Amino acid sequence: MRAILIRVGADGTDGGGNWVAPVDPDSGRFVYIPIPENAVAFHPGCERRFDEVAAPLASFLKEHSADARPWRTRIDAKRGQPMHLDPDFEHLTYGDSGDARGRDLRDFRSDDLIAFYSALKPIRPADALVYALVGVYVVDEVVWAPSVDDARRGENAHTRKADRAPRDIVVRARPGVSGRCERCIPVGEKRGTSNYYLRRDVESAWGGLVKADGSPRKSSWLNMSGSMPLLGNPEGFAQWWAKQSVPIVRRNFIA
Repeated sequence: MRAILIRVGADGTDGGGNWVAPVDPDSGRFVYIPIPENAVAFHPGCERRFDEVAAPLASFLKEHSADARPWRTRIDAKRGQPMHLDPDFEHLTYGDSGDARGRDLRDFRSDDLIAFYSALKPIRPADALVYALVGVYVVDEVVWAPSVDDARRGENAHTRKADRAPRDIVVRARPGVSGRCERCIPVGEKRGTSNYYLRRDVESAWGGLVKADGSPRKSSWLNMSGSMPLLGNPEGFAQWWAKQSVPIVRRNFIA
């Protein structure tokens, strides 16, 4: 068994909005907001736009009596623009480059694990972001993006494009045990002035972060490096995940 940790969602690194998706630290409820899509052309009927996020975001902020202005201003600015909806928790897919970031992921097999995390901004003033697990996949299969039938092109951001990259991959996850967390699980902590790392108890349970050859990474720094870290103890992660007792849902946005 193998397990990999992947950072996803709008968290201040999307290149245009410079914003962070909201979370209520008390309940763990959050809104999943994808990054923008840079593709200029899409397979017919496959484009997904930020308009889909507007209503769930507004509902979440109203439910939690949060100041909606920071998020409303940014989502309104993105209306009509395409989003890179990946992972797509509704279709239980995740896509990436099979020759770059996803070079380790392309060799994943059935029963391997993907842990998705995001940096989230508390809805009430706070000094620190919440680095939290937002989804878990149990891998069913990994396929090359160009091999996906047209009938399934709409299931992932990497196959929605009119021109699919020849070495892009799409992970399909197993229904029933995969999806978005109904509430996020904090796994990071701030150390120093700005850097975030895996909490020490989480790092211990997961066996730390390792490279493809199994050697430890220099630290558990949760940065935006091009390579996605593997978990040193996948079985330990699976046991840790089971103890969280967090429901998973097959939805991208809060209903």
